[in-house]
Amino acid sequence: MNIWITGSTGFIGSHIVDNLLKKGHKVTCFSNNKKAINDDISINKQLNYLDFSSKDNIKELIKGRGCPEKFIHLGWGDMTVPMSDIHLTKNVDNSKNLIEELFLAGLSTFIFVGSMNEYGSRIGALDEAMKPEGRLINYAKGKIKVSKYGFDRARYHNKIFIHTRPFYVFGPGQREGSLINDLFKSATLKVDPVLGPCNYYRDYIYVKDVAEGITRCMDIKKSMIVNLGLGSYIMVQDFVRTFWSFLEQDKNKLIFGKKGMMSDEPDQPKSYANTSKLEECTNWKPEYSIERGIKDTISVLKRNL
Repeated sequence: MNIWITGSTGFIGSHIVDNLLKKGHKVTCFSNNKKAINDDISINKQLNYLDFSSKDNIKELIKGRGCPEKFIHLGWGDMTVPMSDIHLTKNVDNSKNLIEELFLAGLSTFIFVGSMNEYGSRIGALDEAMKPEGRLINYAKGKIKVSKYGFDRARYHNKIFIHTRPFYVFGPGQREGSLINDLFKSATLKVDPVLGPCNYYRDYIYVKDVAEGITRCMDIKKSMIVNLGLGSYIMVQDFVRTFWSFLEQDKNKLIFGKKGMMSDEPDQPKSYANTSKLEECTNWKPEYSIERGIKDTISVLKRNL
């Protein structure tokens, strides 16, 4: 299958590309970040430049290469700044351009990667029909805007728009400063980790399961939102203790609350994904337990070290 993808060098995107290549698909990666393209040295993931802000550039690319069968869109600016205005402007406009021009060219399925933050402050089991409640960060607002546009244009063009909502994804390849990288770094350097309160709950899902889930969603035959989570929650303190114990470190080194939460962090409601739609539509459910995912993550981090 001929598949195009944006955001392929990111945490989730790189795992999706690996998953697709292993399944024998033809994968072409695009970015609107020229610096990322200049820095790319991977043969399999060689990046191609595409100006998402230019409909003419998108049309020209499709004319030259033909239209793909599936398009996966993860490319999204300022991911580490959840209240940035870019989430409501440039990111949304770029996504709309890709959706419209690809559907016009004959694309059958557009897969958009959103976020569980789109549910806002809702608690308990979250299913895809629920509307957001409480405070929303700009990152989530932008994702919702793109989703509404995508479903509208899919109806108009008689195409398929799949909006996936990963919950809290963990695994190798996360950005510098992430919780697991800080824990691994502390263990490697033999220093005490500096932790926040970690007294909230999260539905953690291993990144390889997210990549597999998104890949399977490509075969869904009608437009829909699909949650990607493990379907249960764990207190972050317990996640940290498990990770730390698998690093064979002294549990007494874990002191929670040394630092506070950042002011622009999304709310941390006690919630988890209802995954019934995922299982019904793909005949699959996540395979990695938290413990297995942590062991696999540590193995990769040690190998890369």
